[in-house]
Amino acid sequence: MRSLILLLLLPIACLSGCAMSMPAEQFYAEFPAATQSRYLTGADATFAILEGACIELDEHRYLVPVGYTVGEELRNGAEGVDVIIANDGGNAYKISNYAWVHLASGATQLQIDFHTLHCNFTQQLDVEQTTTET
Repeated sequence: MRSLILLLLLPIACLSGCAMSMPAEQFYAEFPAATQSRYLTGADATFAILEGACIELDEHRYLVPVGYTVGEELRNGAEGVDVIIANDGGNAYKISNYAWVHLASGATQLQIDFHTLHCNFTQQLDVEQTTTET
């Protein structure tokens, strides 16, 4: 009986206090795939801005609504970032930082710091081809 009670309480305790995060490599692979906007690495964004292919519009910190799973928070974050980019009149972004912040409740919340960009993708594609050829 005691083990049955523990078995029933474990999922409840986990939902309110389990650490929710993912390795950086996984985040940077999955988050851009979940957005509709174009993701540029910091180096690619800097190069594109210097070459005149992109202009930086604004800097944002987005606190993603808490989800039940890491994947759900990631999808919610991607959707929110896309809305902010569209509201800024942009079509691309670069991520400055991200973290799963621990809340007083024991849950975690994804925080994304990013810059919105407006890019000329035809010119950007030429810039990317140039950088890969050298």
